[in-house]
Amino acid sequence: MSGQKNTAQVWVADSQVLAGIANPQTAITIAIDTSYVLGTGGGNISTGVYMFDNRLSNDSSGEGTLELRTHCNIGDYIGFEVVPIDQNAGDTVSITGFQISQGSVFGSDGYPMQVGAAGNYWVGLARNASSQTTYQIQVKVTSGGLRPSTRFIQWDPFIGTN
Repeated sequence: MSGQKNTAQVWVADSQVLAGIANPQTAITIAIDTSYVLGTGGGNISTGVYMFDNRLSNDSSGEGTLELRTHCNIGDYIGFEVVPIDQNAGDTVSITGFQISQGSVFGSDGYPMQVGAAGNYWVGLARNASSQTTYQIQVKVTSGGLRPSTRFIQWDPFIGTN
């Protein structure tokens, strides 16, 4: 190892990427009923999750359900933000991952990634045409209080491009 220099590489994004991350063209908000979810065993969930996006004019559907069908444009940055419905309970929610089960709207370089340390905000990029991509989103729900409990949940909404 003598003579080798160890240097850290720094990733620097251009201004267009930074603007897309900070202000994505497609915004998806996921509201979690933490009280309900914490009372379940976790895993695949069919209620207690409410999804909304800003693409109703693009023919998105399923607003307010966990089966949101988002229709974005190719080239859109897509922001995913998860929030607890009861902001005063002290519960926290964070996205822990995505898994694509059908379709490929993101491609390999548009796959969603965490932005910031809290885990409640991720951003992806719609790289490919796709009439419907099915993805699973995994979320960690943790109760506040003296003895916190945690549940990991997932469900499978859809995203496509116009």
